[in-house]
Amino acid sequence: MGEIVARSVSERRPDGKCRTRGLSMTCATMNHRGIAGAACSVVLALSCLSCAPLPACAADPANLALNKPACSSSVENDEHSAARANDGDPESCWRADDEPEDGPEWWQVDLQRPFDLSGCQIRWPFDGKRYRYKVEGSADRKHWSLLSDQTSTTATSQVHDLKFRKAGPVRYVKITVTGLDEGCWVSICEVKVFGLEHTRGAPR
Repeated sequence: MGEIVARSVSERRPDGKCRTRGLSMTCATMNHRGIAGAACSVVLALSCLSCAPLPACAADPANLALNKPACSSSVENDEHSAARANDGDPESCWRADDEPEDGPEWWQVDLQRPFDLSGCQIRWPFDGKRYRYKVEGSADRKHWSLLSDQTSTTATSQVHDLKFRKAGPVRYVKITVTGLDEGCWVSICEVKVFGLEHTRGAPR
């Protein structure tokens, strides 16, 4: 008596979801051809049932800041405009000018509608350097609340992953640089913001 081997064959679609195309089947030779044929028919029927799509594969959370309107306290030149810090390219960056301002340099993004934020990711130009800063959020760009205080951080990694608590509703996110290690300048390579859309009648 032989055996029937059935294996599901999965693939990732262009939209990032997974699906099962069917079953890969091997029907070994059996002593009784009738039994083998019936068994193969059962496997073929099961293969049709397996064509239903599988649940979507786990994906990275949506970046709410991607290509949203951005502004800053200053820019060095057009090549390093505020929009370079949320364009999805970690190699480009916003860079403030070298002239002293009235206060600390800052970068800001308009998410265009309010969200309940869960955190953000900031990529700085250099690894092994300390960047001290604070992250604030606002629903109207008039009243700001502190989302994360990193003004005394000792972290030296290039990428900072921050978690927020009770951050909503927030439409505007601002990062203010308060201190730098020697040899650094005010610049941000990429900002990602994460959260869910606020649906409780927040002001727009």
